[in-house]
Amino acid sequence: MDETGMNVSEYIVKYIEYKEIDKLFGIVGGASLWLCKAFGDSNKIEPVFTNHEQAAVMAAEGWARMTGKPGIVLTINGPGMTNTVTGIAQAWTDSAPIILLTGNSNLQSVKFERENNLRQYGTQDVRTDIIMQGITKKTILLEAAEDVKDCMDEAFRLATEGRPGPVVIEVPINIQSSEVPEGIGFGNDNTNDNSKFDKYQRNIPTSDYDKILNKLKDARRPLILAGQGVRLSGAVKEFREFIYKYDIPVVNSRMGIDSITSNDRHFVGRCGNHGDRASHFALQTCDVLLVLGCRLAPNATGYDVTKFSQQSYKMMIEIDPTEKVTNGIPIDDIVMSDLADFIYYALKKTDTNSSMHEKWVKCCNDWKYRYPVVTEKYYNNESISTYRVVDIASKLATEDDLILSDTGSCCSILAQAWNVKANQRVFISGGLSAMGYYVTTMGLALANNDNNRNVICFVGDGSFQMNIQELATIAKYQLPIKVIIISNKGYQFVRMSQGAYGINPPFGTDIEYGVPIPDIGKIVEAYGLHYSDCRKAEELENSIRNVLNSKAPEVLEIFVDRDQEVCPRLKSVAKEDGTFVSPEFANLYPFLGEEVLTKELQKADEI
Repeated sequence: MDETGMNVSEYIVKYIEYKEIDKLFGIVGGASLWLCKAFGDSNKIEPVFTNHEQAAVMAAEGWARMTGKPGIVLTINGPGMTNTVTGIAQAWTDSAPIILLTGNSNLQSVKFERENNLRQYGTQDVRTDIIMQGITKKTILLEAAEDVKDCMDEAFRLATEGRPGPVVIEVPINIQSSEVPEGIGFGNDNTNDNSKFDKYQRNIPTSDYDKILNKLKDARRPLILAGQGVRLSGAVKEFREFIYKYDIPVVNSRMGIDSITSNDRHFVGRCGNHGDRASHFALQTCDVLLVLGCRLAPNATGYDVTKFSQQSYKMMIEIDPTEKVTNGIPIDDIVMSDLADFIYYALKKTDTNSSMHEKWVKCCNDWKYRYPVVTEKYYNNESISTYRVVDIASKLATEDDLILSDTGSCCSILAQAWNVKANQRVFISGGLSAMGYYVTTMGLALANNDNNRNVICFVGDGSFQMNIQELATIAKYQLPIKVIIISNKGYQFVRMSQGAYGINPPFGTDIEYGVPIPDIGKIVEAYGLHYSDCRKAEELENSIRNVLNSKAPEVLEIFVDRDQEVCPRLKSVAKEDGTFVSPEFANLYPFLGEEVLTKELQKADEI
C-alpha cells in the first residue's frame, strides 16, 4: 500500500490502522498536538482517555494480553512520560507488548539538550531515553519523516517478537507535522503474521528436542514447571495436548496459572513462596524437571534456591538469552527456542503412551486431594476469610470469565485457591507486583467481545486507593467490570510480614496506625457507580452472585478477617541468635511433623 500527501502523525495512525489495532489509550498534551489531530481524524481507532498515564499503560497491557497485539499509548514528554514509568515497568517485567508514543519538544531542542548533557533545556523536557532505558526493549527518537516506516516496523517487531515487551517512540513536535516522502507504504514487514507455528518453523534444534523428549519418556517421575511463557507462545491448547500425550504432571508458577485447568488430572498445584503442598512435594521428588516458560524467579523457587528440587535432572526451553543465567540453580540442558516450536514438534511424535506415568500421576493427585488449600476451617468462622471469598467466586464464575487480582494478600490467595476452568484467563502483576494494577481490567473489558464473559477483579482496600481516579473512566465508558474489594483495614500482606519478624505495633500498614483509607462506598457512588458491601459470612455467596449476574459495572466491598494469614507458605524460622533460616522447600508453614513429611516424600520413591 502506498500513501502520499500525509504528515508523520497521519502516517503513524494509518500504520496502526493497517495493523488492525482499534484502541488507543492515553492523555493528550501540547507536545503531542499533531498526533492528537491524526488520531482524532481516524474512524477506525477508538481513543480511551484515562485520568492518569500509568492507568493508560496498564489498560493497554490488559488489551494487549487479550488480543496478542501491541497496546498503543499516547502521552506527552516530561510528566506525561514519567507518569507512565510504573506501567511500562509492569509491561517489561510481565512481557507485554506496548508501544508508547510520546510527543516531545522540537528536534533541535531535544538534540541540544542531549548533546550537551543538560539537566533540562525546554519546559517539561527530561531525558526520556535514559529514564526508559532499563525497562523497555528500545527507545527510538524519530528524527526524520523519511524514517517513519522503519521506525514503526522496528517498534512493532521488537514489541512482539521473542519475549514481548514495551517500546517507546519519541516524536518531536516539528517531526509530527513533517510531510512523509512519496512511495513509503506499510507492507513487506511480516509483522502482521499471527501464525505462530508457521512464523517460527526455522532453525529448529530437533536433536535437542529429541534429547528432552527421551529424558521425559525414560523418567519414572517427570514433572513440568509451566510459567507464563506457555501463554506467550500462543500454544496453550497444544500444551494441554502435550501433557496428555506424554502423561506428565504439571506444576504452575503464579504467572502460568491459566495454562492448565484445575480439574485436569495432570494439574498438581502452584509453587512458590505462597504455594501449596502438593506442588512442593512433586518438585522435591521428581527425577526429571522440564521448565517451560518460567524464569525460575525467587517467588517460584523460594529465596534459598539451593533447596529447590536438588534431586532432579533439570531441562529448560527458553527464548530469552538473558534468562540462561540462573542464580544458583544448575540446569543440565538449556535449549534456546520458542517453546511453541518444541510443543509442536513433540506432538508429531507417535512413540508415546498417554498412561506411561500413571502411578506418578496418581501419587501427585493423592497429594493434591489430601492437602487442599481451601479447607473447612475457612467456612466455620463468623468472620469472612479471603480464602472463602475466592473459593465462592471461583465456583460461581463461568468457564469463560476473565479474572484479575491486584497485588497483596488477595493476589497470593487467588494464585493458591482459584480453580481455573476451561477457557478462563487469569492475570496478576507477577513481576512488579504493583499496587493499582487492577485498572488493567479496563483493557480486558475493552478487548472482551462476549457480553456473557465477566471481567472479575480482586483488589485490597489499600491498593484500591492507587488509581482510584479511574473509577471515572470505568463509569464514562460503562466498562462492566466486577470489582471485589478485599477490605482488611490496610496492607494486610505487609502487616503479616511485619508480625512474623516481631514488628509490633505495625508500621504504616493499618488504618488504626495512620494509613488513610476513606469511606469507599461514598467515593464509588460519587463516581456514579453502583456500590454494595458484605459484612456477614452468611450473606457472602448471594452478594458475590448478585454482582456477577449484573451487566453493569459493580463494586462490592467485602469486610474480611483483618488478620487473615496466607497459608500454606514458605516461612523462615527464627534461631536463638536472632537470625532466620529458610525451611526445606517441601515443608510449607504450618509445618508438618518430620515423620509425616518423610512419609509423604517416600511415596514417590515407591514408583
